[in-house]
Amino acid sequence: MKKYNSQNTMNTNEQWQAANTARAALYRWFAELFAHELTPATLDQWQHGNAYTSIHEAFSSLGLEEESQRVQNAINDLEQLPESERALELAADFAQLFLLSGRDSAPPYASYYLEDDQRLYGKPADDMRRFLDQHQLTLHPNFREPDDHISVYLIVMSLWIGNKEQDAATNVHEQAEFLDNALLPWLADFSDRCQTIRSQNDFYPAITSLATQFIRCDRAILDDISVSG
Repeated sequence: MKKYNSQNTMNTNEQWQAANTARAALYRWFAELFAHELTPATLDQWQHGNAYTSIHEAFSSLGLEEESQRVQNAINDLEQLPESERALELAADFAQLFLLSGRDSAPPYASYYLEDDQRLYGKPADDMRRFLDQHQLTLHPNFREPDDHISVYLIVMSLWIGNKEQDAATNVHEQAEFLDNALLPWLADFSDRCQTIRSQNDFYPAITSLATQFIRCDRAILDDISVSG
């Protein structure tokens, strides 16, 4: 995975497009992790093929080495289990955190954190549905979660970043506005709740913390950059 450096101002369109390749990939990576359980094949690549190494390098270049190392430590901890049980344990943790009732889990839906009664399918879900319709975006038919699931916000960011037809300055402004209005208002509460749910392995709490810090970092970069044609 390509790296991008938060310390350098990207003042040419070429630099911005190069950074966007990495940004889009990372948002898409997080979206997939929250959308469904980690497959045994992917876990095997991370543990035996060192596939997480390049991802860790990308996060380290953003100053997120500590948060990413926590994920790596969780992956390493799985080696204490028989190989056939590792993906199953993560699947059980995925269900514990994201699929059970709100009192026993950390629901990955904006409505739970933004609605006073914590009800699902609230105004944030309606807003995201209208947003998707307005931009002619459709969710994968096999993805049957509410429209305000965190994966939807993340994949929208990935698609937006990859939009090369829009004026760059406008694209940057709209990305920042989307994060400010749609995702960041509830992301920290979601992450904090994930840290309180008891799980067998630290992988999903660590991933949620890493995602939160990455998005905060990315939002700050949108303020710092200048883009020219």
